[in-house]
Amino acid sequence: MGNKAVISKQHILETAYDLFRAEETSSLSIRGVAAACGVSVGSIYNYFPTKSALVAEIVEMFWRESLHKEMFIATSDENFVAFCERLLEDLRATLEVFRREWLSKLMALDTESVGEIRRREEAAFVHIRRGLAVAIRNDKDIKLDVIGGEEGIDRLATLVWGTIVTSLEHDDESYKALFALVHEALYD
Repeated sequence: MGNKAVISKQHILETAYDLFRAEETSSLSIRGVAAACGVSVGSIYNYFPTKSALVAEIVEMFWRESLHKEMFIATSDENFVAFCERLLEDLRATLEVFRREWLSKLMALDTESVGEIRRREEAAFVHIRRGLAVAIRNDKDIKLDVIGGEEGIDRLATLVWGTIVTSLEHDDESYKALFALVHEALYD
């Protein structure tokens, strides 16, 4: 019996990621990834049961690499509003890369793949919203009573996140009005 090639999920994912960025989405196949990795098709299916699962992980990898941890942590010298402005600009830059390099490829995907990608993106966005709530809690200069104390933190984080998303989707500056109101309401 011959030796089986042993490969890690991470190696498969990195190889598929590189192939996805270099090629059209329709040409990405489990067979092509297996060939690039030098393993059998079955080795790929051990980690990724469908092409949709593989593509979803590729997109998740993009967001994970693009949305670095520091992006979601307010620095000691920035208040909540300054943190939100920085976060929005970081997200705007990341979204620009996504639209330029990824969006057209993803438009060619089947419904199952698109649905899986959206579920994973939503999980990432929930994480960002939670980060906003942490930033509110950590900003000791905020008058929490204005938003109803601890109970209002998640509501404010949800409102701010929704406004950021809307501004990014429409490529506008509507967030500025909310950020100005938040600053006036929460700080002395």
